[in-house]
Amino acid sequence: MSLVFCAVLLSGCSALGGGVVEDIPKTPAETGGGLYTDESLLDGLSIRETLLGKGGDENRLPVNKYLWRASLDTLSFLPMASIDTFSGVIATDWGASAANSNERVRVTTYVRDAELSATALDVSVFRETLSPGGVWQTASVDPATVRQLEDAILTRARQLRIEDVDG
Repeated sequence: MSLVFCAVLLSGCSALGGGVVEDIPKTPAETGGGLYTDESLLDGLSIRETLLGKGGDENRLPVNKYLWRASLDTLSFLPMASIDTFSGVIATDWGASAANSNERVRVTTYVRDAELSATALDVSVFRETLSPGGVWQTASVDPATVRQLEDAILTRARQLRIEDVDG
């Protein structure tokens, strides 16, 4: 718990730049034979419209950009294992502090909506401790730790929004 608490306190110190959503290939030459062109329709919608919404605005993500960036900022103390903007999942790899190498944590964050709200965010924390025999064993996570991490992400998301609005 102390590892996560320290990380939450330090999380406000970093900032990441905005990401760019890559264009979906449009020509058969770009797709290697035309498998994923804009002409490929799924129930009447192109792949671009299916992924980005009607109109295909590349600057619009299916998740809240402030929650997304705040999650990346807050979890920057852990190595990243998987980041998927379209499903809204950020999964870290196991990380341990130098002060307590017998404990490690892993965090998965789900940004579930385009709205900036607490209901759009879900955080799961996993913890393991090293047994005397040298085997990692699952350990319980204090629910307060998860709440503190969610609060840190929500606070950072609000800060990012305020910075964006105030310009």
